[in-house]
Amino acid sequence: MDNDEKRNKIIAISAAGVIMLLLLTFLIFGKGRQEKSNDVTVVCSFYPVYVLAQNLLEGTGCNVVNMTENLTGCIHDYQMTTKDMKALDGASILMVNGGGMENFLDKVKQNYPKLQVIEVSAAHTEQENPHIWMSTDFEMDCIDFVSSALCDALPDQKDKIRKNAETYGNKIFEGPYKVRLDLSDRIEESGRNIRVICFNEAFEVFTDSIGLYNIAVFSLDENETPSAADIAKAIETAKRCDEVVILIEEELAFNADKIVEETGAKLIYIDPLTSGNGADSYIKGMTKNLEAMEDYLK
Repeated sequence: MDNDEKRNKIIAISAAGVIMLLLLTFLIFGKGRQEKSNDVTVVCSFYPVYVLAQNLLEGTGCNVVNMTENLTGCIHDYQMTTKDMKALDGASILMVNGGGMENFLDKVKQNYPKLQVIEVSAAHTEQENPHIWMSTDFEMDCIDFVSSALCDALPDQKDKIRKNAETYGNKIFEGPYKVRLDLSDRIEESGRNIRVICFNEAFEVFTDSIGLYNIAVFSLDENETPSAADIAKAIETAKRCDEVVILIEEELAFNADKIVEETGAKLIYIDPLTSGNGADSYIKGMTKNLEAMEDYLK
């Protein structure tokens, strides 16, 4: 083998070595970046918060978890399980509704002092009723507030989060928010003196958002139902009103039978939006709620 052949062989071997080194470097550091983006776990306390997080964190590589995935109602009396504790052990961020909704929050903050907590209801500290997702106006404010908090917590993803916030906000604005505006105008222009009995504290926020006045608000779940005295008081008040409607979940409508029988009040079925399927479930569910009120006005 002459000198030229030896030189060409050395060059070829060196080039192959450089290529292998570059490939190995890419695999190591590329894999590291991928693992880093997937290391961020955001745990959400229950479904309305989970849907908001899904939309704001889409495409960021974050693992978004609904801690109480089997819960179909509000989280007022929820007791944390061992599974919940394990979820928080690996979490970077906990998103909660706040406003007193999660009675376990103080314990979580004490046991997980390094866990960053984002309270959605902090967007509306003046609102006493914490079921703020039942107002499209509040929900749009929450998008701005939570997206800003997530940008601070995840600065490497802030451009994506801001884009997601803009996209989701526009979807709500063009959808249920515009329906809400039209419905509020129609209620005001109708001149009808409609009074409401709510069989869910969440519905009080909904009726306030469309300009209706509540004469009674009941808590209604598997652990709590209105007393006979409360029902009797609501009936007495309803009989003095020109027009009364009852907002209630369809599967729980039997709880309002006595009021309907005594007063002739009309039932309107409303979804509290504490369960669903898909990132667009809030938009679909809220639109359906507003359309149920529109159908009654017609």
